Amino acid sequence: MPRLRAIGFALILSGAALMSQAAAPELKVLTVGNAAISIAWDPAWQVSDPAPDAPPNSAQFQAANPHDMLAMITAEARPTADADVEGYMRHVIDATVKEFQPQSVEKELVPKAFTNGDVHGYRVCATDRAPKPEEYKYVCQGIATNGEFAVVFTILYNEAGKVQGEKASAALEALQVPKST
Repeated sequence: MPRLRAIGFALILSGAALMSQAAAPELKVLTVGNAAISIAWDPAWQVSDPAPDAPPNSAQFQAANPHDMLAMITAEARPTADADVEGYMRHVIDATVKEFQPQSVEKELVPKAFTNGDVHGYRVCATDRAPKPEEYKYVCQGIATNGEFAVVFTILYNEAGKVQGEKASAALEALQVPKST
């Protein structure tokens, strides 16, 4: 009987270890220009080529059906040591609010601040009140920095991709940009 209990206990511990390993998110490194960003990666996402008019320092990923969810990322190095990164981030997010507000269902768009380690930033999301068939219903745009790079991201999604869009937003808010050495 004690041996059966020991075996049962070992099986329970093994199962718990396997479950904790399965719960750990996979990390993926995306090369965005001269920056390499690391994000929690959903296996349902696919890396795709950025649009032809995207800046050269861009990356893109999407759900299997890009009309469900599409995420675009651009990274820019700090132009000078004394550049006002915080002012630039506020400018980008304020311009985003002004751009989204006229078509937004939400009466007020309030940017959300986020921090993860040495990366911090802002994001704002909106719901398009009348998207055309080829457009997206939801959009989130954000900007994050580690002090050396500013990463701007846009996530577009429809109802069928809402869960994927929210996962992409959470992953990009938790992105890591290794500092140069």
